[in-house]
Amino acid sequence: MLDAPVSAPLLIQARRLGMRLLVKPDRGALRAAVETADLLEITYWNHPRLLKWLGQELPAARVLLSCAIAGTTSPQVLFAELGRFADAMVISSPVSRATAAVRTAESQGRTVAFVPRLADMSRLAGFERRAHTGIRVGYLGLVEPTKMHPRFAELSAAVRTPGVRFDVFGDGSWHPELERRLLALGAGARVRFHGHVDHLPAALAELDIFGYPLAPDTYATSEKAIQEAMWAGIPPVVIGGSGAAWLVEHGRTGLVCDREDDYPRAIERLAEDHVLRRRLGDAARRFAHEQFDPARNAARLRGVFEATAALPRRTRDPLPGANQSAARQFVRSLGDLAVPFATSLGRERSGEPGAAPVDTVAEAEAAIARSSAVLARGEGGIIHYRNTYPEDPHLRLWSGLVAQHAGNTEMAAAEFAAAAELGVATSV
Repeated sequence: MLDAPVSAPLLIQARRLGMRLLVKPDRGALRAAVETADLLEITYWNHPRLLKWLGQELPAARVLLSCAIAGTTSPQVLFAELGRFADAMVISSPVSRATAAVRTAESQGRTVAFVPRLADMSRLAGFERRAHTGIRVGYLGLVEPTKMHPRFAELSAAVRTPGVRFDVFGDGSWHPELERRLLALGAGARVRFHGHVDHLPAALAELDIFGYPLAPDTYATSEKAIQEAMWAGIPPVVIGGSGAAWLVEHGRTGLVCDREDDYPRAIERLAEDHVLRRRLGDAARRFAHEQFDPARNAARLRGVFEATAALPRRTRDPLPGANQSAARQFVRSLGDLAVPFATSLGRERSGEPGAAPVDTVAEAEAAIARSSAVLARGEGGIIHYRNTYPEDPHLRLWSGLVAQHAGNTEMAAAEFAAAAELGVATSV
């Protein structure tokens, strides 16, 4: 485990299953665990501590890289060196096949298997539809700007069909802001926030439509929430372009919107056509029971595990950048999508040869300042790296740029002052 504390339910469940958790282990403990393991499975996402660990020399091992991300958007990128590092890979979205990591692995003859993330469908035991008035549109998941579409409130309020209500299930810091926006849009009474739910059948029982507009640069893959809604026969509406959109076939198991402004119209279309809702919902249920059956997919995963464990152990080069600054490690983690950050890293205010032009640097840092919530505040993003490595001047600079763009002038000033004290002056 990379982070502490570990939740008590997770710890108890792991012990019941005979698992031993190493929480923030030191280098010696990790090396010993790798040496004794028949197979080293790495669930990969961009995490500063994971990248640091993969930058050290490992004992000979068999490595299966399980990708918890689509890998096509910042900051969660499947960059080329990961494909060389792994002996085999498991991806959970078809869009990941276009990433540099997968292309590299396949060019070297490595196995790359596509298996949807396992959802525990036993959570839906006893599910039954419950009669209700009107049309209920549900969202289930984190209530955070790093997850939900930035215009979630506006898109929901734009639905014009009378009698449509929205139910938001899940916890998160964005709840007050969403309520404020909905009230300002005159839609506050149409949306109910339920917070965290333990009993999934009760949450889904009165839903007619599963509305799941995610952030455009989400790194989601085979979202369990969509799998569960489809398993229950609730037709989903999603916005295309993400790693999770493949779960829905437009016009057969749900509706996939080409543009964000199509989302309210798609909700209206389903709300006003009960025959279409029933047809898509029935098809979604059949598709889910075929494609998302956890026993079937667990068997596929077991096959990949056994095949990888049968390979000879090998040593491998660590991921590059271990002896570089934290900011440079962050840049490496973004692969081909790191251009603004790489430009900012190379900036010199002293006019030395090879320095990037001042206007080019200014453009790059303006782009950094406008970083999306996912890139700025999500897992593996600017703030995550800055909090892990507060002594890095460039990470403090980039954090300051993000804060300034968000209007948090006090935090921006503090970050710029820290960056300057650490050796990187700001031009703002």
